[in-house]
Amino acid sequence: MTKKERELRQQLKEKREAAQKAIVEGKNEEARTLLDEASNLKNQIELMAEARELNAPDTEERNFVPEQERNPQPAEEQRSFISTPEYRQAWFKVLTGREDELEQEERKMLQKVIKENRSLSAGSDKDGGYTVPEDISKEILKSIMEMNTVRNLVKVVQKTAPSGNYTVRKGVAEKLFNTAEKEQIKELKNMEFDQITWNVKKFAGFLPISSELLNDSFVNFTREIIDWLSESAVATENDEVFYGTGDQNVEGIISSDKFITKVAPDQVTIKFLRRVKNSLKQGYRRNAKWVMNTEAFEVLSNIEDKNGRGILAADPRDEDRFNLFGRPVEVYDEIVTDETDKTTHILFGDFKRGYRMFDRQTFEIKSTDVGADAFLTDQTYFRGIERFDGRVVDPEAAVVVKGLVVSFDDAIPEV
Repeated sequence: MTKKERELRQQLKEKREAAQKAIVEGKNEEARTLLDEASNLKNQIELMAEARELNAPDTEERNFVPEQERNPQPAEEQRSFISTPEYRQAWFKVLTGREDELEQEERKMLQKVIKENRSLSAGSDKDGGYTVPEDISKEILKSIMEMNTVRNLVKVVQKTAPSGNYTVRKGVAEKLFNTAEKEQIKELKNMEFDQITWNVKKFAGFLPISSELLNDSFVNFTREIIDWLSESAVATENDEVFYGTGDQNVEGIISSDKFITKVAPDQVTIKFLRRVKNSLKQGYRRNAKWVMNTEAFEVLSNIEDKNGRGILAADPRDEDRFNLFGRPVEVYDEIVTDETDKTTHILFGDFKRGYRMFDRQTFEIKSTDVGADAFLTDQTYFRGIERFDGRVVDPEAAVVVKGLVVSFDDAIPEV
């Protein structure tokens, strides 16, 4: 970290503290100004961090540089101009059907982008789209992170290349040996390194937008795009990270058979849940989370200890959050309940250690007003694209409980 970046971080801290004080004192305008200044500082720090990351491999990759990533100039070149106001203006023109207004330099920028994105597509040469301007992409990612997204559960690794290898450390740390001077140092055998092959997949869909919205302001137009892509991305990523089929597709946490698996008894007990927790090594339990859907949460909320207290303890900092045996409980309703036998899964583990999501952290959009029935209905169809992959990297980091019965004999009858 450079001296300049440390200074910016200190300024950011001071701005945040000053803004918080202004809010408490009811100085709303001053607070807004301070928060805007803090946001600008945060953007500068993020850009400096991104630049630093491009100059060196990920810390977990050690000295290994994948063949596919040794010459990433095209992606870096694209990143340099998709953050400019000129690209943003050109992007807005082409998506709102005003390509005839494009200047020569704007056309060159868009041609570079579309060529780069087509190179990522395994199918038709027409695949791909125009990369969303960097500031709007950041808004989309921010909106995603504010939702119930698996990005908060697993570790996300940003990638600029379409594929490559990723070196990961497996296992948990153990103590060093007490070694006398000049005594031969013993080997630590508790750690292993493995290489994971990743290959980003394309996920796409289209949305019809009325011509009236295209004639509206840039702000309203981009807000609609941000809401649409962020909501679609969360639904896609959550489902794929839990249930991806693997091989040439995203590898799912539940659908994969790599993690430790246990079968739930007909009646789940405190003893069974404690056994699930303790099936992981202590090093993994330290940062582990329980993951389940609402129906499984209801089952566990009805389990009481010998003193009649529920085993799910409310987090004193947030009444909507709960802990089980001291570890957080996360609810994801993308985890499916089988309608036939009324069973589902619950998960427990350190998923930031056990799973990687490889993400390009950019989105693409293309539009048409002539495809399908767009012309007849006076609409424009927008095709949204995102690219990511997901892989299990440490099978010992989590346990998957299957066959948890969620039907209730004493269910409240419908009126």
